Amino acid sequence: MQQMLNIIIIIIILLSASLQGKTVNWNTLPLEKKVTESLNEEPYTRSRVSSKDDSTQALHFIGAGLHPKSCAYALIKLSRYEDYSKFLSFIKTSAYDEQKQRIILKLSHTLLPFDMGLNFVLPRIKGPGTYPFRFDRGFLKGLKGAIHVSKHKERCLFYSEAHWEGPDSGINNQVFGFFSQALGKIAFERLFRISQTLWAVLY
Repeated sequence: MQQMLNIIIIIIILLSASLQGKTVNWNTLPLEKKVTESLNEEPYTRSRVSSKDDSTQALHFIGAGLHPKSCAYALIKLSRYEDYSKFLSFIKTSAYDEQKQRIILKLSHTLLPFDMGLNFVLPRIKGPGTYPFRFDRGFLKGLKGAIHVSKHKERCLFYSEAHWEGPDSGINNQVFGFFSQALGKIAFERLFRISQTLWAVLY
């Protein structure tokens, strides 16, 4: 009997792990129907920041967008992380270490409370699938998330989710939520725009 229970538990754990690793697609988007339908016209972002007490903060971010081109076409530019400073004006410098799969960005924008450096791990996105990322140093250390890429009616769906909990950043929760949501939306819109053509344009 105990052996049977152990087998059942193992099966449940394996099933749970396989579901967590599944790529989110159009039919499994964890969004309200009206929000999902709005992706046909524009990307969507949502950022929520909360505090359990005065010394901690937590961030939950989601973003989704339906690129007008195929995944193969869109990723010609979107996978070039080292060129993001050419595509987005608020990214001042951008670099990518292929061997370590590490992105290094320096950001500056009027929406940001201060100039910000980001250094995190993300595999180069080459096609449909799930690509986990993590911040293992600096601002938002401990943040984990994933970018899901899937095909939808000759277009390419991108869905991103990120979660972080750590020491209070010193940034007001509402301000933190506002700039992360607003810059996320700007990034989606502009990256989608520049990746509709092979021309390099700075926005």
